[in-house]
Amino acid sequence: MMKIKLFDHPFSPTPQVYEVESLAHWLLERYGEKPSVRVQIFKGEPCAEKEISHDANAILAGDSDEYVVLQSPGGGETLLYAVLVGVVVAAVVLMPKPVMPGNVNRTQQSPNNALSNRENKVRLLERVEDIYGTVKAIPSLMMPTYIKYIGHRKYEYGYYCVGRGYHDITELRDGDTLIADIDGASAAVYDPFTSPNSGDSPALLVGAAIIDNVLTASRAIEVDGITLKALNQVQLPVSASYTYTPNADGDIITQVAKQPNFNAVAAVGDTLTVSMSNYVATMRPSGDSGSVSTSGTSSYVGTGGFEFTDIRVGDSVTVAGFTQSANNGTFTVTAKPNAYTITVSSSSLVAESSGSATFSVTRNYSGTYTIAAVNDGSVTLTTATWKSVIPASNGFGVPITSSIAVNGKTEYTDWVTLPDADRTEVWCNVVAPSGMFKDNGGKSVAAVDFAIEIEKLNGSLAPLGIVETVTGTLSGAVSDERADTIEHATAWTGPVRVRMRRTSNYDYGFNGTVMDEIKWADLYSVSPVTKTEFGNKTTIHTITQATSRATAVKTRQLNCIASRRLPTYNGSAFSGAFDAEGRHVSGTISATSKLVDIVAAVASDPKIGRRNLATEVDMAQIWGIQQQLDAWNPECGQFNYTFDTDNMSFEETVIAIANAGFCIAYRQNGKIRLALDRAQANSTALFTHRNKKPNSESITRKFASDSEYDGVEFVYVDPDTHQSETIKLPLDGSFTKLKKFEIPGIRSFAQAWLRANRECQKLIGQRITIETTTTLDARALLPNSRVDIVDNTRFKSYDGEVIAQNGLELTLSQDVAFTSSLPHSIVLMRRDGSLQSIAVTAGSTPNKVVLQNMPSEAIVTTYGQGGIRTIYSFAADSARGAQEYLVQELDMSDGQYVTIRAINYSDDYYQYDNAPIPDKDTVIN
Repeated sequence: MMKIKLFDHPFSPTPQVYEVESLAHWLLERYGEKPSVRVQIFKGEPCAEKEISHDANAILAGDSDEYVVLQSPGGGETLLYAVLVGVVVAAVVLMPKPVMPGNVNRTQQSPNNALSNRENKVRLLERVEDIYGTVKAIPSLMMPTYIKYIGHRKYEYGYYCVGRGYHDITELRDGDTLIADIDGASAAVYDPFTSPNSGDSPALLVGAAIIDNVLTASRAIEVDGITLKALNQVQLPVSASYTYTPNADGDIITQVAKQPNFNAVAAVGDTLTVSMSNYVATMRPSGDSGSVSTSGTSSYVGTGGFEFTDIRVGDSVTVAGFTQSANNGTFTVTAKPNAYTITVSSSSLVAESSGSATFSVTRNYSGTYTIAAVNDGSVTLTTATWKSVIPASNGFGVPITSSIAVNGKTEYTDWVTLPDADRTEVWCNVVAPSGMFKDNGGKSVAAVDFAIEIEKLNGSLAPLGIVETVTGTLSGAVSDERADTIEHATAWTGPVRVRMRRTSNYDYGFNGTVMDEIKWADLYSVSPVTKTEFGNKTTIHTITQATSRATAVKTRQLNCIASRRLPTYNGSAFSGAFDAEGRHVSGTISATSKLVDIVAAVASDPKIGRRNLATEVDMAQIWGIQQQLDAWNPECGQFNYTFDTDNMSFEETVIAIANAGFCIAYRQNGKIRLALDRAQANSTALFTHRNKKPNSESITRKFASDSEYDGVEFVYVDPDTHQSETIKLPLDGSFTKLKKFEIPGIRSFAQAWLRANRECQKLIGQRITIETTTTLDARALLPNSRVDIVDNTRFKSYDGEVIAQNGLELTLSQDVAFTSSLPHSIVLMRRDGSLQSIAVTAGSTPNKVVLQNMPSEAIVTTYGQGGIRTIYSFAADSARGAQEYLVQELDMSDGQYVTIRAINYSDDYYQYDNAPIPDKDTVIN
């Protein structure tokens, strides 16, 4: 991966950062053949000597870890046109080299490829999973899951997409538990172009048949277990007994019966509305010792302990019970010198003492008040305006009956809007989680009624006053959960708002325990799904009962083992066929993981390759590679992976498939083929200074150091555990720094073991990289070919042309030097580009050698009809290995020359290919 920093304009303070595999492809994807803005490209931080904007080869090479792109206004440049041409021409011959390690893409991943959080989810606007081979699948949600209660039991319904195409489905599980082992659970698997709505039978059914169709049930997030309380649980009674007490820090109201308690329905800041009739507080002397005397002027005086407790200055007091009529009547209190004396507005009182006199005042505290504090059975108000206690503190009787309402308190829930224009039904789940019962020594039935109000809304979501009411009841005499799903189809289609209330009062009078709490658990807006099928997808319809066993699963997820079914190739024909939409129309299809079948499938798929298999894919050659892989180890030619990103090209797809099978994909003569990376006894071509572009060769040598990798950490998905497992090499732990590989598609221990050893051996043995530009002879080369390349970076090399032949003695274009006591050989290039190595001894002159056996074809020593002279390479046999290379890339963007990039060849790369594979338990930690 390389980093690209893009500045929208040269003075932008913050760049956009991209991580990509190819600079050229990124530029083409972003700007096309000709950008509409001026683009400057730099290899590293910007400076004149690092600009590569007009260097197509440098852009194609993409060999820097970081590039900077400056974008500025102005006419577009044509620099990318050269890049485009170069990329296209190169692609005709060779697909892009896969980056090693080919780590799994996780930018748009399905849960199939995730290392964590592997759960079913909605993958909106993302690529439908393309499974090839066999994988553990975590299907994507195609329909929001919803909950229904049937017979007071909770069931979850779901509809999932496994992936495009046909699949064999096994081991259907919810979390780690088989669906078949969960009571009440069912799963129906539908092949492409069928569904629960189509009337077709499922391809696989686990459990009982599911009678529901696929629909859209959108859950309102505002409803999440709202407790429905009765009116007498959220509001004070219409009529009850209260005491009203004046207090300097706030007047106080006290309940006689806490049904409900103030602290259950009121809060600080709430307002109360008090409604009462006039209350007359009457005071009289108590017992034989108490009496009231008049002064003969305007005052009444209590004796024997009688106090005018509830009378205040300004009160209108009514006096009765005196013998003298002047002392009886209604007067205004003008003064109260002490608790035992009041002065009234009359100045004609007659001196008299009475033990039966009464003094009455009228009180009415009706009004609206704000609560300052809430206590157990009482509230303190923000006002301190009351004159006396109601009922009178020294009067007779009990606290008065009045009405108090907490403003804004109602048994109704808030309205919840369901805006869906295609909604036809409303579903409500009502639950009594702790059961329903009354218990005063034995359980008896408790029942609660409730009502659902559904009001029609217009297109602007304004209420229209059209309301439908649905009622229901929950009852029982058990402590187990009681629940019901109310399904109501409205008389109209479109948006609504919904609210609920409990219509049954709470039974405060029951002498025992009452358990009747109900909750509004779920609200769904339900819309029909008119499609009868969903195209070329394997789908699963599920219903799972939420039993204690099911809910005990720690990781709740639907998962299965999915194996893609494809037409299989037998070397001459396919077993079956799909139509343009992906429908199976003829022959048979089978679960397969073989490269030959998968390459053919992706190449012919109209959404991936859109290639003609007869003219654009060399099926016979790929079949031959498959046979070689199967003969080596049946698991080596397998590919098991889920393609889930929508920015992956067909070429990249084929590269990934080939890479898992030890191959490189390439295109030759217009056809896609595979080159198998295996040990090779002989080189297929020879390149000397006679068929190279002058001064075009560079060699890079690496030497081991502590900073380099000396081991591999190879991650693969194991088919037994369905988890990522790791192979670390060397096994003895003698590494200091591990290079991580995670190659998509490898899903067996044997395949992973062989590939891990291959990468480890290359890591240790790959020390030389060569890049050389040759004549068009290199067009016939294939990726992974072993070739001989003479090192022309040295001052002296022994290569050239044969200029004469005399029997078995050859005259060479330059002198050669023999090393005493070492065998030597000459490698001759045949006319078809193949090589023949023949042992030689020194000739009569320094530029002559004697062949130890005759060449297989005539040696060309003159120019003419036979073409160029025969090319040779001379070396001691002990040094011959230094000329052996393994081709990695070919660049044919130049019409006259071919650039070869290769690494040193070594048989050590392949030394574990045919060694016994150890027991997995001894390798996997």
